[in-house]
Amino acid sequence: MRPVPAAEPLSGKPHWAKVAENMAFENASLTRYFLSWLSMYLWAAEGDGKAVAEFLTAAVMGDGSIQSEEVTLIIGRFSADEKRAGATTHIHKAALALGVLAKAGYAPERVYAKVDEKSRWFELAWSVEKARDFLSSASLWLYAPELAGGADEIRVKYSKALEIVGVEARIEGFTAEGKRPRARLVVRLGEEEAEYSIRLDKGNAVEIRFNTTSREEAERKAALLRAVGVRTEVKKIHDKSRGRDLWRIQATTNALAAEAVHEAVRKAVAEFLSQCKEAGAIEAQTYRRLAAKFERGVPEWGEVRFSVKLRKGKVVEVVYKPRDPQSFMKAVELLRGLGLRDTCEGEWCLVHFTAREPREGEEGYVYITADGLRYIGWLALHGDEKAQRLKEMLLREAEARGEEVRRRLEQYFREGEQWGSVRPPIEKEVEVEGRRVKVRIEEVEAGVKQSKIKEHLVVKVRAKVVEGNSEAAVEKEARFYKSGGAVHGYVSIRGDAEKEREADYLRTAAVLKALGVESWSRKEREVRLTGGALDALMRLEPVCAALGIYQKT
Repeated sequence: MRPVPAAEPLSGKPHWAKVAENMAFENASLTRYFLSWLSMYLWAAEGDGKAVAEFLTAAVMGDGSIQSEEVTLIIGRFSADEKRAGATTHIHKAALALGVLAKAGYAPERVYAKVDEKSRWFELAWSVEKARDFLSSASLWLYAPELAGGADEIRVKYSKALEIVGVEARIEGFTAEGKRPRARLVVRLGEEEAEYSIRLDKGNAVEIRFNTTSREEAERKAALLRAVGVRTEVKKIHDKSRGRDLWRIQATTNALAAEAVHEAVRKAVAEFLSQCKEAGAIEAQTYRRLAAKFERGVPEWGEVRFSVKLRKGKVVEVVYKPRDPQSFMKAVELLRGLGLRDTCEGEWCLVHFTAREPREGEEGYVYITADGLRYIGWLALHGDEKAQRLKEMLLREAEARGEEVRRRLEQYFREGEQWGSVRPPIEKEVEVEGRRVKVRIEEVEAGVKQSKIKEHLVVKVRAKVVEGNSEAAVEKEARFYKSGGAVHGYVSIRGDAEKEREADYLRTAAVLKALGVESWSRKEREVRLTGGALDALMRLEPVCAALGIYQKT
C-alpha cells in the first residue's frame, strides 16, 4: 500500500491529535481497538508468539473469514459519509494493524480496499499456508462449537480452521497384559496435544479416561476433547485408596463413536479395537461390528435422519421419510420432546412440524416447517442441548448438499435466534422519502383478536417521531391475518385531507423502519404488509409472547 498522505489539521489541531481526542472522549470502541492492537505490538516486541497467535486468531474468528484458499480479516469499517465518520477513519485503523502485523511477522499477503453505499474498510488476506502459522499456535479449542454459544458463523470458521491446522489422533503403548487391553490415546489439535488412557471394558465397551489432582488440567483436556467432537464433562471423585480428591474425564463407546466426533479420533479408536482383535481380546465378528460403528459415525438421532434440500424458489425443505410406524413415532416423539408442535388451535398458533404415518401403499413423512426451524434456532440459543444437537445435524446435512443450502438453513436459525430479542424502548434514526428522522418506540402491545370473519394478530405501537425541531406522538396498529396460506397485514393511514394523510404516512413509514420492516406497498388509506413484516416484528418480545414462543422456558 502507498503511504497515507498527511491530513490537513482539523479545528486547529494536528490530525492525530484529533484522533486521540476522539479516542479519549468520544468513542470508547476506538479506544478498545487501538489499545488491543498496541497490546499485540507489545507481545510481538517481547517475543510472546503464543499471545500474538491468540490475538490474531480471535480477530479472525470475530471479524474475518476462513475459506478453503484464503483467510481474511476486516479492518476499520467506517461510514462512507466523511462528515459522519469524523477525524478517525478506516485508514488510521488499517495503518496501525498493518504496522503491528509486520512487527509480529504476520504481514498480510494482500490488502483489499472495500467500499459500499454505507461504509469503507480494508480486508487483509493471507494464504492458507501462511495463516496456518498463527492458527496452529493458537488454542483453537477456545472456539469449539460447545464453547461458542451456538453461533453458526463461529462454527463454520471453526470447522474450516480444523481443516487448515489438522487434527491427529494415534494409539501408543498398547498392551493386552492384565485384566483388560489398554493403551494411550494421543490427540493433537494445532500445537495442543493431550493424552488419555483407553481400555476395553466389560461387554466390549470402549472407555477413555483421564484422572488428575489439578482441575485446571482436567478442564483443559476436556475442552480439547469437546473441540474434536467428544461430549464429556469434568467430574470430581474421591480416591479412597489414596485418601484424596481427583478430577476425572470419562467418555465411553457411544460418545466416542458419535458422528460429530472428528474422523481422526474415531479412526484411532478403531485402530485400538483392531489391536484388541489381534491380541485375541475380542472376536472378529464383534470387531467388525464395532469398527463399522466408529468408521461411519453414529448419528445423534440414531436412524432418524432428516434430509435438507432447496425446493423451487430457494425454499428449504427439511423432511424425514420413515419406512415403518416405529421409525415414524420415534421422529415424532423426538420433536415433541423438544416442545415442537404438530397441531394446535387457532390461526395464530405456530405449527412446527407436520407428519403422516406410513401405511400400506402410502408414504409417510415428518416435515419441519419454517417456523419449526426458527423455533429450533431459538431453543438452541437459549440453552436446549437437544435442540442444539438437532441443529448441528441439520447443518451437516445441509452442508453435504452445498454451501447455498447451508446458508439458507442458517438464515432460518438466525431468524429464530432473533425472536423476542428486542424490547422497548427502541431509539433509531431512519430515512423516509429522503428525510432523516429520529424515532423512539416507547411501547408495544400484541395480542390475538377474533373478528366476525378473521382472527387477527394485532400489534399496537406507541412512539414519537422527531424531525428537526418538530416532534409528533404516533399510535399505530398493525393488523395481520392469514389467507390462502399466506400472511397479510395492514396499517391504516389517518387524515381527511391529502396533506394530513401524507404526513401520517411518513410517520407510519418511519415507525415501521425503526421496527425493522424493510418493505411494504402503499395505498391511499393504508400501508399493506406481508409475512416479511411479521418476521421482522417477531424480534419484539411482546409479539413473541402473544404467539406463545416462550412455552418451553
